[in-house]
Amino acid sequence: MPEKPAEGQEKGPEGYVFDSPRGPEDWLAIRDICCRTAEGGKGVSVERREFFAEYWIRPYEKLAPAWTLVALHEGKVAGYLCGCPSTARFAVARHFLIRWPLFLKVCMGAYPDSPDAAAFARRFVGLRKDLGRRLAVKFLAGVFTLYPAHLHVNVDPEHQGKGLGKRLMELFALRLRQKGVAGLHLVCGDGPAGFYEKLGFADLASTTIDDKARLHAMGMILA
Repeated sequence: MPEKPAEGQEKGPEGYVFDSPRGPEDWLAIRDICCRTAEGGKGVSVERREFFAEYWIRPYEKLAPAWTLVALHEGKVAGYLCGCPSTARFAVARHFLIRWPLFLKVCMGAYPDSPDAAAFARRFVGLRKDLGRRLAVKFLAGVFTLYPAHLHVNVDPEHQGKGLGKRLMELFALRLRQKGVAGLHLVCGDGPAGFYEKLGFADLASTTIDDKARLHAMGMILA
């Protein structure tokens, strides 16, 4: 039976609906999908997952939950989109309310088996280059005015190829337009860049990672 949208839900492809996260179980599912689809779809190892999900998902769960969307299939999360309308305000809040406490936890011995936690601590005190910052300086002047919103979107591998990611982004962009947000940006690797270009994103800046892959900052005007 095709899943019927409940009040407040958006109908999707047959068998799918879109909604906001309904509670802690949905956020756990978002963390799981984040870890299993990371790094070009290869996923991250088990010992990396706890910190990885805390680093990437907790800021949205605590600071911008109302802007998160999930695709549901038979009542379970099949994909998600995390984002916010103002990256500038979000980044400040994330630094003081999320990153600082996380840094202190790492310094006190949390996540001892996670190489990501150790790398984060070195970046936090300036001992390791932050690729995100290196990329950001290339388009920072315009991003907060032309493309103030940002997003991350991932779909469970079992549900990919059904247009869920595209529809999540369309719904997010619609919400942003309703709030009068001027534009939207994201950061991705070489693989997804073509997909985002088809959706209307332009390549704003890029940087090389380890002399191999490239990291792209892409933006779309919403007005």
